[in-house]
Amino acid sequence: MAQYDHMRWYNPKLRRFEWRKMPEDDAGALALLASASPHEVAVATYREWRALGASVTASLIRAGDAARNHDGGQRS
Repeated sequence: MAQYDHMRWYNPKLRRFEWRKMPEDDAGALALLASASPHEVAVATYREWRALGASVTASLIRAGDAARNHDGGQRS
């Protein structure tokens, strides 16, 4: 499978999808969530997916989705 250095995710702070450079580790991902997410649900979702063995990128995408759902499912 090809490796990419950007991901498309829902940024809870902007309340829209964006392309962004992927963090390389949990510290970078959690820093991104702290700066972008007003919802603890995003951090909790990220941690849950990582505990299940998902990648940093997949966990961030799921965390963004959880924040979007918490915001009422707004689409952009």
